[in-house]
Amino acid sequence: MRAAEMKLISDYEMVETEEAIACDPRGSVQACIILGCAWIFYLYEYILRVSPSVMTNELMTDFDVTSTSLGVLASFYYLAYVPLQIPCGLIVDRLGARKVITFSSFLCILGCILFSGSETLMMAKAGRFLIGAGSACAYLSCAKIGAEWFHSDKFAVVAGMTMMMGTFGGISGGRPFAILLNHYGWRQSMLIAAAVGCCIALAAWLIIRDHPDSPSENRRKKSTSIDHASNGSLFGGLRLIASNPQNWLIGLYGCMMYLPLSAFAELWGVPFLMQVYDINNEIASTGTFMVFLGMALGCPLGAWLSNRFKSRIKIMSWSALGTLFVFCIVFYVPNIPWDSMLCLLFVGGLISGGQILYFAAAKEISPDNISGTTIGFTNFLVMISGFVFQPLVGRLLDLAWDGQMSIDGSPEYNISTYKIAFTAISIGLFVGWIIVQFVKETYNHTVEQV
Repeated sequence: MRAAEMKLISDYEMVETEEAIACDPRGSVQACIILGCAWIFYLYEYILRVSPSVMTNELMTDFDVTSTSLGVLASFYYLAYVPLQIPCGLIVDRLGARKVITFSSFLCILGCILFSGSETLMMAKAGRFLIGAGSACAYLSCAKIGAEWFHSDKFAVVAGMTMMMGTFGGISGGRPFAILLNHYGWRQSMLIAAAVGCCIALAAWLIIRDHPDSPSENRRKKSTSIDHASNGSLFGGLRLIASNPQNWLIGLYGCMMYLPLSAFAELWGVPFLMQVYDINNEIASTGTFMVFLGMALGCPLGAWLSNRFKSRIKIMSWSALGTLFVFCIVFYVPNIPWDSMLCLLFVGGLISGGQILYFAAAKEISPDNISGTTIGFTNFLVMISGFVFQPLVGRLLDLAWDGQMSIDGSPEYNISTYKIAFTAISIGLFVGWIIVQFVKETYNHTVEQV
């Protein structure tokens, strides 16, 4: 009789488990649609982030500034974006991605309108600042949705695919935006971007949901997260993250590895290629397009390779060395044919895609219920690269400048000047490779919730 009762209980638990699995929305079509909506916002803000790269001459002419001032103007995006990463991590953990993305979209819209109508450099900086503030939660919201709506073993792939969507934004902010700019002018183009932002805000509010409705495990996680927020322990989670030296190493590695995007593809790559090959901004933006395209494919590839080799650190280390090698060729080898340069830029972007594992590594050594805070802290360190190196490269260009002016009245920098300035990127990549040697393996590492 006892054996029969135990079998009945076992059968009941098995049926209950099967029903829970069947109704588990994680990884479902709904989950993919919600993540896709968040991806669209991330793509959109990335277009706004890189848009100054194809309007450098226009901005320097309209505001009568040099590369140092232009670098500072572009970096005002990061002046808002970087400090907000940690608060945004806390906010996303507490309010959820739906409200955050909708509000963030409106900040980007306001920033575009202000930047478009700016008559002074200070107004333009304020516009870039608002765009940066609105963009601050974009990746974090995607990561939060990935953590809530997908199983934990899929997070590295979700992180890689998310970064891929961002790089598609970088692609769209290159030649397509340059064509739009050359046809309508940079001010009208920014107003068009603001109109697109209104559509994204509406879609985010109507489509995105913060938590799966089932199974009970997800309800428990949601309840834990709410209790976690209400008792004020979110800042305890931040202290937990900041007290782990590994989180600092992972973030600083990401900071150095992001330089080919933040300092090259997002701002100084287009004018560099215009000077080297004597081409206009539309054609030159094809070069940065190849960097972003390579990065778009390299992010999911890096995630796949890390699962294949069962290691995050190996892929991160190989990515650093390979990226350094390729971009040194781009910067310092003379007389590279245009087609070969495009191939090199694509390969450089592809190899650098392995860097995206810094998000997976950070998440794997931190509790799941503070995943937003974890990603925010990591992204805070990563995005320092744009805040520091965009104006730094501009400053190095001005220091090495020979005083020559172009026909439109903007400063003209020769190839040797760019080589000197880009040394900062090369050194940074080498430092990134050194840092990752001190990061411990995180693959299949799990941490209990706090």
